[in-house]
Amino acid sequence: MMKGPSKKSLFWIVSGAIFLSLVTFLNALDSGSYKLDPKSESLWAQTSDQDKIGIYVQLLDFNSSSQTLKARIWLRPPEKYAYSLDSSVQVIYDTAVDISASTINYNSDGNVGYWQANQYLRAIDVELDADNSQVTSLYNDKWFPFDKYSVALTGQIRFLVKGGNTDSVKDDVWESLPIGIQPYTASLSGWSAEYKLDSFAGETVESSFKDGQYFTSDIILERTTLNKVLLLLLGLIFLSGGFSMLMLFRSIFLAHRPPSLSGLIWAGSTAFTMISTRTIIPGDPRIGVKFDLFVFYPSLVMCFISAGAMFYLWISKETWTPE
Repeated sequence: MMKGPSKKSLFWIVSGAIFLSLVTFLNALDSGSYKLDPKSESLWAQTSDQDKIGIYVQLLDFNSSSQTLKARIWLRPPEKYAYSLDSSVQVIYDTAVDISASTINYNSDGNVGYWQANQYLRAIDVELDADNSQVTSLYNDKWFPFDKYSVALTGQIRFLVKGGNTDSVKDDVWESLPIGIQPYTASLSGWSAEYKLDSFAGETVESSFKDGQYFTSDIILERTTLNKVLLLLLGLIFLSGGFSMLMLFRSIFLAHRPPSLSGLIWAGSTAFTMISTRTIIPGDPRIGVKFDLFVFYPSLVMCFISAGAMFYLWISKETWTPE
């Protein structure tokens, strides 16, 4: 008769299975996607590369407290209008770029959005304020890590194809093309980003995109699923720390355990560990979010109250007898 695995072997088998399951689960979570929404992707695919301008956007930083997004933008016009290089383009015609932003660095002479023929159009750095037009007010920063934000990116890109060699502007002919935002490089740490084309008042998304005179799009940011799971685990750690101190005090109060110095040390170290852990929460939430009010502060208060009560019992009871 064959013997089953020993307890020692069974322990390592179960431990290995749990470890692999956790690794598989965590790898399956969204750790920072960076994509176009399906409708925008479909519209973009319907237009050939020679009939559209790509705006490649690299997200640099998002501050949820001030709700400002820093980004870097590269423009990729068709070959008819510019020569594409590694990190810039050389425009063939005079080119005017006008982007709406709170602060902007066009990286051009005089920091204006105008490049003469044969000049190099390099990356444009912008700082945008969140307007949150694409999310409900419920998802504000108080509800970390379930907060969401939307940032509008609008503007115009034109090429002076005729009349640039004369002093008169009456013979100027400007051309523009459909413009679509495209994700570039990795997403921001801790954030998932979705890009979607938008429309102006009285227009549809399709008509605003195909008209090409102006472009408008939204960048929607939310915390990654991985961030939410990690915060859930930290919340469980905080709550278990607070309740463990409460249960320890209960045992001492009912004389099931003696009031001891080691219990006080444990209570104090637990409280200060919570405080230091709060400062390294992924996403750096501001003080006073709902997580603090429902989890962190109550757990911390339970620790301090339990520590204070245990200290009183420790110094006030000269003898201890179990009940």
